[in-house]
Amino acid sequence: MNRIYILLATYNGTKYLEEQINSILNQTYENWKLIIHDDNSNDNSVSIIKEYSKKYPNKIKLIDDSIATGGAKENFTYLLYHIDDNFDYIMFADQDDVWLKNKIEITLDKMLKIEQKNYNKPILIHTDLKVVDKELDIISESMFKYQKLNISNQYNLERISLENIVTGCTMMINKSLSLKVKYIPKEAIMHDWWFAIITLRDEGIISMVRESTILYRQHELNTIGSQEINLFYYVKKFFNLKKNVKNYIDIYQQYKRANISIKIYKLIFMKFSMILKKF
Repeated sequence: MNRIYILLATYNGTKYLEEQINSILNQTYENWKLIIHDDNSNDNSVSIIKEYSKKYPNKIKLIDDSIATGGAKENFTYLLYHIDDNFDYIMFADQDDVWLKNKIEITLDKMLKIEQKNYNKPILIHTDLKVVDKELDIISESMFKYQKLNISNQYNLERISLENIVTGCTMMINKSLSLKVKYIPKEAIMHDWWFAIITLRDEGIISMVRESTILYRQHELNTIGSQEINLFYYVKKFFNLKKNVKNYIDIYQQYKRANISIKIYKLIFMKFSMILKKF
């Protein structure tokens, strides 16, 4: 039976953490281990995690070292560096979401089907999400529709440079991909985007499950959340020149760190073309 490591990066997550851990404990697929690193929280997050790890010692492990890594991306990097090799696949979890009970089962089934015809290739599977408010009331049944993401013909390096459609909390990677990403560099914008880039750079496969497998909670403390994409959103974004320039520079630096050539002027042109197609 395939063994899955679930990496959970926490920081001041007391409000929603128990609900998330319970949703993982209630999964239909049971051969998993939840490995948690807390980023030196000043709330009750660590106490909550310790209670769960005491109650489920074979399922939940806390890396308890009081080290602050500085952010979610850095925390996931830390987790990747500190896990052992006793896994077949890795998944990633955020502290404030709720996993639907068959999330692991559905994602693993897709992974196994892709691997049958692509032995030893790096593979990344991701899924759609239900966007919910802080009380878990549905905002949208599909984040892809909510954000007007074009999920067809997305999986090439040029296209994914415009818009990362891989959401880390839905992601499963195989061991071949994990061996290629020993750590996530500072130039990476987020861990999920970096995994997607490395997968495509090394001729691997990204595949999507169109079913939503997670309640993606939106609240006032989200580091990165889901916004409804409409014309007003892009008009407002267009006039934020400083932020736009930084965004393109960050993408350029991310691709450069991955040893991939990308021209900023072409990136800007493609981005505008993509926005026009949405409307």
